[in-house]
Amino acid sequence: MENQKQHFPHILFYYFRKGKNAVQAHKKLSDVYGEDALKLRQCQNSFTKFRSRDFNVKDAPRSGRPIEIHDDKMKALIDSNRRLTTREITENLNISKSSVENHSKRLGYISKLDIWVPHELKEIHLTKRIDICDSLSKRPVRGTARGIPEGHVLARMRSGRLSVQFAW
Repeated sequence: MENQKQHFPHILFYYFRKGKNAVQAHKKLSDVYGEDALKLRQCQNSFTKFRSRDFNVKDAPRSGRPIEIHDDKMKALIDSNRRLTTREITENLNISKSSVENHSKRLGYISKLDIWVPHELKEIHLTKRIDICDSLSKRPVRGTARGIPEGHVLARMRSGRLSVQFAW
């Protein structure tokens, strides 16, 4: 489909030179390409451009920020300094704030307490947390029920998810 899009302006220019109008050219394109053909308005815009003696069939360069972001540049930037803010990253890479957030999430990072950390816990870290909670819950402490000191957290694994309870 993407490869066909670059040929449509050439086809429209051919029909323009043959003396067809935009509606006739659109009909022929729709017969051949079906749903992948240009819309009628796009054909009309091309014919308007041709009538004004602009026969350039290449797309005009566009202004604005670059859309393409290389994940390895962003990953290297975050790895070099975990305390970078999203604003500093946007200025450094010349991209929008939402792009930084989307790409950082795709890379597996999230900003917590002004530090970029992995978004998902690895299995080993999760099991270490559970082991520590188990050892704390089994430790006997005088004057409390179930050996859990007041104000501490009890964590358990339930169906693959960490369940946290507060003991008061």
